[in-house]
Amino acid sequence: MEKTLTGIEPIPVEYILSIAQSKATPAQRRPYIDLIERWGDKTGCTEEARQLLKRLREGQVIDPQKMPCEFMPRYRQPEVAEKLIEIVRQINAIISSKQENWTWAHVMRVMVDEGILYKPTINRFDELICSMIPDKGRDTVRKHGDYASLMKQKEPWPSWTQQSYINPTLAAERSICNQIALQFAPILTRTIRAEF
Repeated sequence: MEKTLTGIEPIPVEYILSIAQSKATPAQRRPYIDLIERWGDKTGCTEEARQLLKRLREGQVIDPQKMPCEFMPRYRQPEVAEKLIEIVRQINAIISSKQENWTWAHVMRVMVDEGILYKPTINRFDELICSMIPDKGRDTVRKHGDYASLMKQKEPWPSWTQQSYINPTLAAERSICNQIALQFAPILTRTIRAEF
């Protein structure tokens, strides 16, 4: 790699992009956009710069080193945050493939009840999840599941009935929440047992 006048290696444009993607607002991303545009013009890489800027305009990408305040303190620790992001991506793969009857509403309920998130709005939950999954379109999380029904339950999901003859819908919802909680089990502070 070429050395600069100071003798230090140049900062890679991918690194600049990753910092820019962690910024929450367009105003915070603007200096990085200008920097990438100038880099493209100076190096003759205008098409590459355009592709990078397209990725940047798709929205915020969570930085495990600086998690948003909606996450409880334990899940803002970089090592735990990295694992959390990995788990959310695995859950996305399962939801996208329709392997299970999981919805993002179930995921939100589990994340709130297990103390991962502190009661975000549905729109903010959508933003948080989309920022953890590259190329995930906005509103796809918010529109996937019956948030009203799941979030109106006063008791946390482990308190819901397991008996389908008492309440078949709630028993099914509990089973789904249990499956999702098992995905989060490696980072939770309590033990999650599989229910069959």
